[in-house]
Amino acid sequence: MGTLLNNAVKRISSIRFENVGDKVRQSHHVLISEYFRRVNAFLDAFGAHTDKYPIFSIAKVLEKNVDTNIYDLCPNLHEINHVYVKAICYGYLEIYALADEGVSEAIEFIDLYEPMIKLFERGGSFGIRQGELLVGRSSYPLKYWRELHIPLHDISDSALNRVDAGGE
Repeated sequence: MGTLLNNAVKRISSIRFENVGDKVRQSHHVLISEYFRRVNAFLDAFGAHTDKYPIFSIAKVLEKNVDTNIYDLCPNLHEINHVYVKAICYGYLEIYALADEGVSEAIEFIDLYEPMIKLFERGGSFGIRQGELLVGRSSYPLKYWRELHIPLHDISDSALNRVDAGGE
Protein backbone atom coordinates (compact mmCIF):
# COMPACT_ATOMS: atom_id res chain seq x y z
CA MET A 1 0.00 0.00 0.00
CA GLY A 2 1.38 3.38 -1.01
CA THR A 3 1.63 6.45 1.18
CA LEU A 4 -1.36 8.23 -0.39
CA LEU A 5 -3.66 5.23 -0.04
CA ASN A 6 -2.41 4.61 3.50
CA ASN A 7 -3.33 8.19 4.46
CA ALA A 8 -6.75 7.83 2.79
CA VAL A 9 -7.40 4.62 4.73
CA LYS A 10 -6.49 6.33 8.01
CA ARG A 11 -8.80 9.22 7.21
CA ILE A 12 -11.77 7.04 6.26
CA SER A 13 -11.18 4.82 9.28
CA SER A 14 -11.43 7.81 11.60
CA ILE A 15 -14.91 8.82 10.41
CA ARG A 16 -17.69 7.82 12.79
CA PHE A 17 -20.22 6.78 10.17
CA GLU A 18 -22.77 5.84 12.81
CA ASN A 19 -23.10 9.59 13.54
CA VAL A 20 -23.32 10.95 9.98
CA GLY A 21 -26.57 12.67 9.23
CA ASP A 22 -27.27 13.52 12.87
CA LYS A 23 -27.28 17.25 12.20
CA VAL A 24 -27.57 19.33 9.03
CA ARG A 25 -25.34 22.38 8.80
CA GLN A 26 -25.12 25.10 6.17
CA SER A 27 -21.60 23.94 5.30
CA HIS A 28 -23.03 20.64 4.11
CA HIS A 29 -24.71 22.46 1.22
CA VAL A 30 -21.43 24.16 0.29
CA LEU A 31 -19.71 20.78 0.27
CA ILE A 32 -22.39 19.14 -1.90
CA SER A 33 -22.22 22.03 -4.36
CA GLU A 34 -18.42 21.86 -4.53
CA TYR A 35 -18.57 18.12 -5.08
CA PHE A 36 -20.92 18.62 -8.03
CA ARG A 37 -18.52 21.23 -9.46
CA ARG A 38 -15.53 18.90 -9.13
CA VAL A 39 -17.33 15.93 -10.65
CA ASN A 40 -18.44 18.09 -13.58
CA ALA A 41 -14.85 19.30 -14.12
CA PHE A 42 -13.54 15.73 -13.97
CA LEU A 43 -16.13 14.36 -16.40
CA ASP A 44 -15.65 17.31 -18.77
CA ALA A 45 -11.86 16.94 -18.75
CA PHE A 46 -12.08 13.35 -19.96
CA GLY A 47 -15.27 13.51 -22.01
CA ALA A 48 -16.57 10.85 -19.67
CA HIS A 49 -20.15 10.00 -18.90
CA THR A 50 -21.76 8.58 -15.83
CA ASP A 51 -25.26 7.56 -14.90
CA LYS A 52 -27.61 10.26 -13.73
CA TYR A 53 -25.97 10.29 -10.30
CA PRO A 54 -22.67 11.99 -9.47
CA ILE A 55 -21.53 8.81 -7.73
CA PHE A 56 -19.33 6.40 -9.64
CA SER A 57 -16.22 4.27 -9.64
CA ILE A 58 -13.36 6.46 -10.78
CA ALA A 59 -11.42 3.35 -11.79
CA LYS A 60 -14.22 2.34 -14.18
CA VAL A 61 -14.48 5.84 -15.66
CA LEU A 62 -10.71 5.94 -16.23
CA GLU A 63 -10.77 2.31 -17.43
CA LYS A 64 -8.15 1.35 -14.87
CA ASN A 65 -7.93 -1.65 -12.61
CA VAL A 66 -7.41 -1.41 -8.89
CA ASP A 67 -6.64 -4.22 -6.51
CA THR A 68 -10.02 -5.17 -5.06
CA ASN A 69 -8.33 -5.71 -1.70
CA ILE A 70 -8.41 -1.92 -1.19
CA TYR A 71 -12.11 -2.24 -0.42
CA ASP A 72 -11.23 -4.34 2.62
CA LEU A 73 -8.70 -1.87 4.04
CA CYS A 74 -11.40 0.00 5.99
CA PRO A 75 -13.47 -2.61 7.82
CA ASN A 76 -15.88 0.09 9.05
CA LEU A 77 -17.08 0.55 5.45
CA HIS A 78 -18.57 -2.95 5.48
CA GLU A 79 -20.85 -1.84 8.32
CA ILE A 80 -22.35 1.06 6.34
CA ASN A 81 -25.86 0.37 5.05
CA HIS A 82 -25.90 3.49 2.87
CA VAL A 83 -24.91 2.32 -0.61
CA TYR A 84 -24.09 5.82 -1.91
CA VAL A 85 -21.91 6.78 1.06
CA LYS A 86 -20.08 3.49 0.68
CA ALA A 87 -19.61 4.07 -3.07
CA ILE A 88 -18.12 7.52 -2.47
CA CYS A 89 -15.71 6.12 0.10
CA TYR A 90 -14.67 3.35 -2.29
CA GLY A 91 -14.15 5.95 -5.04
CA TYR A 92 -11.99 7.94 -2.61
CA LEU A 93 -9.84 4.86 -1.96
CA GLU A 94 -9.64 4.13 -5.68
CA ILE A 95 -8.37 7.57 -6.62
CA TYR A 96 -5.66 7.44 -3.98
CA ALA A 97 -4.63 3.90 -5.02
CA LEU A 98 -4.42 5.06 -8.66
CA ALA A 99 -2.44 8.15 -7.66
CA ASP A 100 0.01 5.93 -5.78
CA GLU A 101 0.42 3.96 -9.02
CA GLY A 102 1.26 7.19 -10.87
CA VAL A 103 -1.95 7.43 -12.92
CA SER A 104 -1.83 11.06 -14.10
CA GLU A 105 -5.61 11.53 -14.24
CA ALA A 106 -5.93 10.42 -10.63
CA ILE A 107 -3.09 12.70 -9.57
CA GLU A 108 -4.66 15.64 -11.39
CA PHE A 109 -8.05 15.11 -9.72
CA ILE A 110 -6.91 13.64 -6.40
CA ASP A 111 -9.13 16.07 -4.48
CA LEU A 112 -12.28 15.00 -6.36
CA TYR A 113 -13.89 13.37 -3.33
CA GLU A 114 -12.59 15.86 -0.74
CA PRO A 115 -15.93 17.71 -0.35
CA MET A 116 -17.80 14.49 0.38
CA ILE A 117 -15.20 13.16 2.80
CA LYS A 118 -15.37 16.50 4.63
CA LEU A 119 -19.15 16.22 4.61
CA PHE A 120 -18.93 12.86 6.40
CA GLU A 121 -16.25 14.14 8.78
CA ARG A 122 -18.51 17.07 9.68
CA GLY A 123 -21.40 14.71 10.45
CA GLY A 124 -23.26 15.23 7.20
CA SER A 125 -24.93 12.77 4.93
CA PHE A 126 -27.42 12.71 2.09
CA GLY A 127 -30.07 10.56 0.55
CA ILE A 128 -31.29 10.00 -2.97
CA ARG A 129 -34.98 9.65 -3.66
CA GLN A 130 -37.05 10.12 -6.78
CA GLY A 131 -34.18 11.64 -8.75
CA GLU A 132 -33.13 14.12 -6.08
CA LEU A 133 -30.16 14.26 -3.76
CA LEU A 134 -31.51 15.20 -0.34
CA VAL A 135 -29.62 17.04 2.39
CA GLY A 136 -31.82 17.81 5.35
CA ARG A 137 -34.92 19.49 3.96
CA SER A 138 -33.16 20.65 0.78
CA SER A 139 -33.10 18.77 -2.48
CA TYR A 140 -30.81 18.90 -5.47
CA PRO A 141 -32.46 17.62 -8.67
CA LEU A 142 -30.20 15.12 -10.36
CA LYS A 143 -31.91 15.48 -13.71
CA TYR A 144 -29.76 18.44 -14.78
CA TRP A 145 -26.77 18.64 -12.40
CA ARG A 146 -24.38 18.19 -15.34
CA GLU A 147 -25.59 21.41 -16.96
CA LEU A 148 -25.13 23.61 -13.90
CA HIS A 149 -22.44 26.27 -13.75
CA ILE A 150 -21.25 26.02 -10.17
CA PRO A 151 -18.78 28.53 -8.77
CA LEU A 152 -15.69 27.40 -6.88
CA HIS A 153 -16.24 27.18 -3.12
CA ASP A 154 -13.62 27.51 -0.41
CA ILE A 155 -13.97 24.31 1.60
CA SER A 156 -11.22 24.96 4.09
CA ASP A 157 -12.25 24.22 7.65
CA SER A 158 -12.11 27.91 8.56
CA ALA A 159 -14.40 28.86 5.65
CA LEU A 160 -16.85 26.08 6.46
CA ASN A 161 -16.87 27.07 10.14
CA ARG A 162 -17.72 30.66 9.11
CA VAL A 163 -20.60 29.37 6.99
CA ASP A 164 -21.92 27.35 9.91
CA ALA A 165 -21.59 30.34 12.21
CA GLY A 166 -23.71 32.39 9.79
CA GLY A 167 -20.80 34.49 8.50
CA GLU A 168 -21.28 33.65 4.82
